[in-house]
Amino acid sequence: MLLFLLGGLSHRGKLDGNNDLIKFSKTLESVCIETVESGSMTKDLAILIDKSAKYLTTNEFLEKINSNLKKNLN
Repeated sequence: MLLFLLGGLSHRGKLDGNNDLIKFSKTLESVCIETVESGSMTKDLAILIDKSAKYLTTNEFLEKINSNLKKNLN
């Protein structure tokens, strides 16, 4: 769901000629994918891999995304 919203932000940036918005949405999309691929995910995704896989709460996941995003933006 989040990736659809980020795609919408990117498209809005294209329509408005807002390159900062495009860059931000693409960066956040990459951060989300990289975070999940590194093994940090919520239960709904983790159980698709293995019913006993470790997972984060929603707040923990959002904190991880925020931390990774800050690293990418600096």
